[in-house]
Amino acid sequence: MRVARRRWYLRQFFRAGPHHLGTERGCTFVIINHCYDLDIDALCAADTPHTLWVVNPFALFTDVHHYFAPDQIDLHAVYGVGAMAASIARYKAAYITDLARELRDRTHLDALITPTDVAYYIRPLIEELRAIGIPTIVQDKEGTISPGAIMDDHAQVLSERYPPISDQYYFWSEAHRDFWLRVGVPEERAFVLGQPRSDFFFHPDRWPSKASLGLAEDKKVILAFTYDADAYMRSTEPNPDRPWKTMRDDTHAALRELARARADVEVVIKTHPQQADLDEILAEHSADPLPNVKLVMGASQANHFMVRADVIVGFQSTAMIEAMMTKTPVIYAGWGAVHDRASDTLIPIHRSGGCTVPRSLDDFRRLLASGLDGGLRLSPAMLRARKAFTDSYFFDADGKAARRVLDHAAAFVTGKSPRRVASSRAAG
Repeated sequence: MRVARRRWYLRQFFRAGPHHLGTERGCTFVIINHCYDLDIDALCAADTPHTLWVVNPFALFTDVHHYFAPDQIDLHAVYGVGAMAASIARYKAAYITDLARELRDRTHLDALITPTDVAYYIRPLIEELRAIGIPTIVQDKEGTISPGAIMDDHAQVLSERYPPISDQYYFWSEAHRDFWLRVGVPEERAFVLGQPRSDFFFHPDRWPSKASLGLAEDKKVILAFTYDADAYMRSTEPNPDRPWKTMRDDTHAALRELARARADVEVVIKTHPQQADLDEILAEHSADPLPNVKLVMGASQANHFMVRADVIVGFQSTAMIEAMMTKTPVIYAGWGAVHDRASDTLIPIHRSGGCTVPRSLDDFRRLLASGLDGGLRLSPAMLRARKAFTDSYFFDADGKAARRVLDHAAAFVTGKSPRRVASSRAAG
C-alpha cells in the first residue's frame, strides 16, 4: 500500500508540473519540502526567472522504513557504514536510482535544493544525482544555533555520522555558517545569504487576511508557539527529565484562563512542524476544548498568523526571532529556577531587549492582559534592539533573501562565480 501511495504521488507530481514556472533565461531546481513551506513560498514569490519543482518527501518516501532497520535511522548510525551500506544499496536499487534519472529526464533540473542533507533517506538521492552529474545545494533551515556543550556535542555527532556531502551550503548568518564549518563543511562551499522566509515581513501584499486564517475580524489575537518539553536541552536523544514540561503546562493553562475570561480574544496555539510530543499537545487540547482557542499544526502558516496577531508568545524558537521583525508585542514565556540554570546555554532571546520577559507565572498572566490592552507598546529602544538581534540571525533581512539564494544557486550551476555575484551585490 505504501509503495502504491508513493508511486501515485510521483505520477501526480510530474502531472502537476512546477510550483513556479520560470523563463528560458532561468535555471530549474527541484526543492525538497522538508518542513520548508514558508521558505518555498518566498522562493516562488521572488522575482526570478527560475523554474521551481517542489517534492514532498513525506509522500515520496512513504516506504523508506522497509529498507532501514530502526538502529539505522536518524543519527543512530554512521551513514553508509556496516549493515547500513547494504540497506542503502537495497533502497537505491528499489527506486532511488530510477528516481534520480526520472527527475533528470522529466524536470531537467540543474540542481537539487534541500533544507538538509542530514537525513538517511535523502542522502542516497543526493548520491545518485551526483552520479549523473546533478549537484545538490543545501539551504539550511535550522539557523538558530544555541551556544553550549549540547550543540558542541551535536556538531561532533554530525561530523562523525553524517559528514557534509553537498556541493553548496547557504546559511542564515555567520554564526550559523560557523557551526557547520565545525561539522566539516568546506569554507569554499559555505555562503551566508540570509533566511528566505524572512522576505514575507517586507511584503505586506503577501499577508493573508484574518478571515482567510479562520480568525474573527472583531477579536484580538494571541499567537502562542508551543514547544517540546526538552527543547534545546537535548542533542540526539530525548531528555527524559523533560525540563520544560511544568513551565509549558503553566503557559498553556494561563492562555486558556484568559480565553475563558475574555470572549473578545482568540488564542492560536501553533505547534512546531516536527514536534516530538505532538500527541500530548493534541490530547491536552481535546480534553479542554474552548471555542476561542485554536490549535494550528504544520509548517505553512506561522508567519501568516504573526502579522495578524496582537500579542505573540513563545519560548526557544526561530519563530520568536522572526516575530521581532513585526511591530507586535512579544512575550518570552520563560522563567523559574530551571530556566535560570540553563539560561546561558539557550538562544539569548530573553536577553535581546526586543521582547518582554516575565519574572513568574503571575507576571506572565499580567503581561498577557497588558499586551492585549495596549500596555506593551514598543519603544524606540526596543525597536532598535529588535533590529540588532534579528540582523545577527538573518543576514541582510531586506525582503530579497530568496532572490539572493536562487541567483546564487543559478550562478553556481551555470559556472559563474557565486562569490563574485555576492561581492558585486554588496558593492552595488
